[in-house]
Amino acid sequence: MANNKVIKVAVAGNPNTGKTTLINAIAGTDLHVGNWPGVTIEKKEARFRYKEYEIHLIDLPGTYSLSNDTAEEKIAVDFLIKEKPDVVVDVVDSTNLERNLYLTVQLLELELPLVIALNMWDEAKAKGIEIDYRKLEELLCVKAVPTSAVKNEGIKELLDAVIEIYERKEKPVCVLHFEDQLEEEIKQIIKKIEEVQPVLLDLYPKRYLVLSLIEGNTSFIDIPVSEELDRVIQQFRENVQKLYHKDPVTLIVEERYSIIISIYEQVVKKHPVKTVDITFLLDKIFLHKVFGLPIFFVLMWLLFEFTFELSSPYVDWLDETLSSFIAPLVSQWLSSAGASDWFRSFISEGVIGGVGFVLVFVPVLFFLYVFMAFLEGSGYMARAAFLMDRFMSVLGLSGKSFIPMIIGFGCNVPAVYATRTLENPKEKILTVLMIPFMSCGARLTVYAFFVTIFFTQHKTAVIMFLYLLGIAVAVIVAFFLQKFLFRTESYPFILELPPYRLPTFRFVIKNAWIKTRAFLYEAGTFILATSIVIWFLLHFPIGVKKTEDSVFGHISKAIAPVFEPLGFGNWQAAGALMSGFVAKEVVISTMGNIYVGELVEQEEEKVDIKEGIVEIGKGFLNANIEVGKKLLGIFGFVSEQEEEEETDKSLIEAVRNAFTPLTAFSFLVFLLLYTPCMATVFAIRQELNSWKWTGISIGLNLTSAWIVTFVVYNIGKILF
Repeated sequence: MANNKVIKVAVAGNPNTGKTTLINAIAGTDLHVGNWPGVTIEKKEARFRYKEYEIHLIDLPGTYSLSNDTAEEKIAVDFLIKEKPDVVVDVVDSTNLERNLYLTVQLLELELPLVIALNMWDEAKAKGIEIDYRKLEELLCVKAVPTSAVKNEGIKELLDAVIEIYERKEKPVCVLHFEDQLEEEIKQIIKKIEEVQPVLLDLYPKRYLVLSLIEGNTSFIDIPVSEELDRVIQQFRENVQKLYHKDPVTLIVEERYSIIISIYEQVVKKHPVKTVDITFLLDKIFLHKVFGLPIFFVLMWLLFEFTFELSSPYVDWLDETLSSFIAPLVSQWLSSAGASDWFRSFISEGVIGGVGFVLVFVPVLFFLYVFMAFLEGSGYMARAAFLMDRFMSVLGLSGKSFIPMIIGFGCNVPAVYATRTLENPKEKILTVLMIPFMSCGARLTVYAFFVTIFFTQHKTAVIMFLYLLGIAVAVIVAFFLQKFLFRTESYPFILELPPYRLPTFRFVIKNAWIKTRAFLYEAGTFILATSIVIWFLLHFPIGVKKTEDSVFGHISKAIAPVFEPLGFGNWQAAGALMSGFVAKEVVISTMGNIYVGELVEQEEEKVDIKEGIVEIGKGFLNANIEVGKKLLGIFGFVSEQEEEEETDKSLIEAVRNAFTPLTAFSFLVFLLLYTPCMATVFAIRQELNSWKWTGISIGLNLTSAWIVTFVVYNIGKILF
């Protein structure tokens, strides 16, 4: 039946062709973000209905060719050959058609139904570039559709072309010919394959197979190539070398480009236009030898400020809504239904509290993705990578790695997700492993509590030392990992600087929501589950009154001796650090429970639903007003007055008695370096798509924390 028709569409294209914007325009909120199996490279796919068809859209990694030289190319080739999509959409940049057609030529060699999306059509026209797309269709024997993803133009026509090609069930009928003698040699190799190993021709497209054998790009071939065929290929290479005095790979590349140049000259005309080259003028500012770096740091500071300052009112609003309305209301309903106190506590604290831990990251991630999408879509992100590349190359990283690390000082979770812009898998892994050493804002709340008690005269110096220590340890760890674990890998940093563009509001918001939703679906479920497990540890056996007597307390006592050489080998400190795995800011509240005891529970007030909903609305309005104030505050128009939080004096006294200045400092060093919060751990798992690397990350943090704290504590004992 017609309503059961499914079209599998693969979307290919060079980086910076507007492919992501086009896919967002086509798929909208149906788009789901994940990773390709076994690698850290982002995978986007969507299922949506168009007319009477269900379209399954798969976004292939951006590549310049299909030569199997990079992880992105291997993914693209494997998918196109083994999954055999019904239609391939090749997204090309209309302003740079000559370069983009190289991938197009290789896609034609795969003999798959193809549609060309001539993206950025409006920009090409503005630059005086006229493309005869009908002539292009005639020369390539494929359908070509002008599109502008930013303006949402040509989307319907593109989908109609996909359906038309799918219904025709036709492969491209043109074969783009190389030089005659070379073409004859290719035909002879195909005949030889038919004789000695015909199964290869059943499994793989003929022309792409032969050219890949000649080029030595054979990782997509799953069966061993026969020795006889190997000899034929080797003989061909020798013949080419004698006849053309060129390496066969170089010759094939040149032949492809000769076809491309011929097509380009027939379909493209350039008309002079009187326009100022904005990209050239802006690059003189943003890439300036003296001012480039200061401008970069100012923009990163703004990114940092906007993300964490503007999201905080919404975080507070969500927290207040859950703790003051949702949790008490659910508890009230359960109480009226006759549920036990233990079960009510489980639902309101364990489940709803766990949901709160997840939701608290949503505003932070959403704002981060909004600003990242703007910077990336504008073309500045590539310039930032260029500016920082020289400094990061010492650690075997590129400039792109610096941005996630800066974000890590606000929160490690969005910092891990920000590594999605790193194409090189090894670089991405190394950057992710460094991020947990960046001291996040949640740790700062614990620093502030301890320095107020023990280091009143040197607050700033102690906190600054901790931040610098985190950076130093990250650099040392990265240096050793790069030297030993990743020592065989060496990647050149190839960077293309796209023209500056103004991303549309629709693109920025949609891009941010798709990625935020991916966090909720994947990492969110793990965080909720872990939160529930922690709650059970704190409340078992059922009816336990003291934390010391719970399973949590027994585990704390069991691991406490590990911290003895670090100066704080008591179960209370161990328990506080264990709770820090949930979130670093709960370390202080856990200490309050352990050292001072549980607060006396007040009798629950009856929740008025109507009044509660009104309060939620008022709270949301106030959050928006607060965002407006913070915006003005960031630019210095309004001075914000910070409210000091009151801390229980009995807790301060208990901590002062339990720690000395040296052991307190050792505790802070360990807190800085040990395993990050569970949200960061699951972000690492989601982004790297590997429990192995997640385990390595945890191991590195725990090992580094113990060794560095041991050194700090023992040096401190000698000096003081």
